[in-house]
Amino acid sequence: MTWFLYALGAPILWALVNIADQYLVNKHAKGEHPVGALVLFSSLVGIVVSFIIALFTKGIFDISLHDKIILIISGFFSLGWIILYLKALEIEDVSSVVPWFLTIPVFGYIFAYFFLGETLTQTQMIGSAIVLFGGLILSLEFSEENRVKFKGKIALMMIVSCIFAALWGVLFKFVTVEEQFWVSSFWEYIGLGLAGLIIWIFVRSYRNAFSHMIKVGGKNIFALNVTSESVTMGGNFMNNFALLLAPVTLVFLVATFQPIIVLVLTFLCTKFFPWIVEEKFHFRHIAPKLVAIGVMVVGSMLFF
Repeated sequence: MTWFLYALGAPILWALVNIADQYLVNKHAKGEHPVGALVLFSSLVGIVVSFIIALFTKGIFDISLHDKIILIISGFFSLGWIILYLKALEIEDVSSVVPWFLTIPVFGYIFAYFFLGETLTQTQMIGSAIVLFGGLILSLEFSEENRVKFKGKIALMMIVSCIFAALWGVLFKFVTVEEQFWVSSFWEYIGLGLAGLIIWIFVRSYRNAFSHMIKVGGKNIFALNVTSESVTMGGNFMNNFALLLAPVTLVFLVATFQPIIVLVLTFLCTKFFPWIVEEKFHFRHIAPKLVAIGVMVVGSMLFF
């Protein structure tokens, strides 16, 4: 059960980061493209981490060129899902965005089937369909006039984000064995940093947003970013190590706890720390989330 402890630690840490992300996006969503600043900061930290790993890890250049390329690509996918996720946070509550991550096991199964030869039973396939149905419920918005609106933009962004996240995990495991964990992590973070460098060069709005954050945000925002990225990397390392000890789908499914943790944290923040995160907890707002999360968790349980 060692893998389970690593796998469970990841969503707990990520849930804390989700709250921090919503705080940063809300506090700086005033036309300065906060997503661009956060994305480039993630990339910068990725470069720093890769060099730290290089200082304490031997044989980082001993793996094949083929494996290096795959791991760098996984780093690109890592940044890709982060971008779409942060974009979703700009227009939707964090407690409505995070449950979409429960679809990652569905996409993880598809990619693990082709890359790793892992398979699912018929019951587990039914579970996949139930999870996707829960995602459909999550994409519905109920107004005071009892009108139902389909939030297609959020659904599309988060589906693609989850596909990227699944590819990130599967590609990492595809070329990694337990003895190469830190070597693989080095090249993955090199990919994350390289993707950020490309964005820095070609996307002016993101570059300007990053500079604005540094100038205006000051030490407090900088410190929060460092802490947030450190916690994220802690979750990433725990997730990656768990991927080496258990099937990809099982590791991803432990993340079903994350939306519940996030919902509890947002409720506590709304009640006691509204300056951090504040959401609507009226029945018409919370009921669809609870139903969607419940359906998605039930579907996820069929994978075990």
